[in-house]
Amino acid sequence: MPIIEPTDPEIRALKGIHVYQHFMSNCAQRVCITLEEKGLDWTSHSVNLFTQANLKDEYLKINPKGLVPAIVHDGVVITESMDILRYIEERFPETTFYPSDPGDRQQVDKWMDLATENHVGVIKTYMYSLAFGTSKKPEDMEHYREIQKDTELVDFHQHTLDGFSQEEILAAERQVFAFYDGLEKELGEHRWLVSDEFTYADIAWFVQYFLMHRAGMVNFKNYPNIRRWAADFMQRPSFEHGVARLQPWFAPLLCLILRVKSRLRRGAPRPVQPRVPA
Repeated sequence: MPIIEPTDPEIRALKGIHVYQHFMSNCAQRVCITLEEKGLDWTSHSVNLFTQANLKDEYLKINPKGLVPAIVHDGVVITESMDILRYIEERFPETTFYPSDPGDRQQVDKWMDLATENHVGVIKTYMYSLAFGTSKKPEDMEHYREIQKDTELVDFHQHTLDGFSQEEILAAERQVFAFYDGLEKELGEHRWLVSDEFTYADIAWFVQYFLMHRAGMVNFKNYPNIRRWAADFMQRPSFEHGVARLQPWFAPLLCLILRVKSRLRRGAPRPVQPRVPA
């Protein structure tokens, strides 16, 4: 679990739970939803990814990787969304979103790990290749290489500049739809992803749905169980307080732009199923 003992006295002096997030970050939304579900008090700090505020010294003192989310809990920094969820569970176990059945708990961990393991190679590849485009300006990459020690992240951001091949995009697209095929099947058997009980698996994967849906990356016409599940999720107070209230006024306009870009780059067909390689 990435726990960091910061050296900056101002960070060490922070009391309570502070969440560093961006309104479009699905990973950050997992943390905000979880804190709301737990009924915990927390302070939100918006990190503007569009202006690269995450790569400024002020934020790098909190998270040296320059990623959101990060939390500071009584002067201790925890990074990586799934690790943060497990940290919160460990520190605040009174309300748990792990099922009591050991087999179901194993399934929850499986879904959480699946989202983590495929975040860069599948989810980010699909999103950036078709909607977000380049993540760094060419003149910023030299500085980024100096401050970023994670070679996977450096290679990914360089790749957004160089461009993804059609084979890479189609492979990521097929895997994205395979994930949703799996969710659709599971949700046809019970109300929530692992059982009839709301768990961390739902938190982990709802934010993937929310991002893909609002950016027009996947049309969920062929996924009635997912649509029902998402509607149920969005009725929970944690969605309103952990996601909706943090959206700025221009978020709908931004999402419209992303939908148009993704449709044009995809070649215009509605993304209701993966494309067949030419």
